[in-house]
Amino acid sequence: MKGIKATIRTWLLNVINDGSWQRFNDLHIDEISRDFSHRAAWFSGGVACYIHARAIIEELDLPFTVELVFHLKSKKKKIDHIFKRLSALDKNLDDTPPSLYVFRNDWKGLHETRKKGTKLQDFADDKILKGSFYYFQVFNDDDNDIRRVLYLI
Repeated sequence: MKGIKATIRTWLLNVINDGSWQRFNDLHIDEISRDFSHRAAWFSGGVACYIHARAIIEELDLPFTVELVFHLKSKKKKIDHIFKRLSALDKNLDDTPPSLYVFRNDWKGLHETRKKGTKLQDFADDKILKGSFYYFQVFNDDDNDIRRVLYLI
């Protein structure tokens, strides 16, 4: 666990200090630990990494927010129903492991993500997570697919 926290801390401080958070410099969880390389560990591993990152930011009192992003399988049309159980998440994950991002608290993109996304009430706010899940889907002109993402902010 110590190696996981150290890797996250190093990444956080690097992207904050060099400003590469503005270029969406992310950290995939399979780069944090080999334990997170298998799809079965993506949700629990991603959430664990998110919790560690949040704790580091709070400990250092940094004006930044951590975001955990799960890329979901694209669809040909928008989906009206949103999955309500975590078991459905596993079937919807695409081939990319989840990743951490960090943004300044005043960055307008955070507000836009919360505004445009659908807050998943059944994935309720949690005292440990200190965050909320948001579902977002957008049409991609390049391949005529609907890109879908689940954010934990």
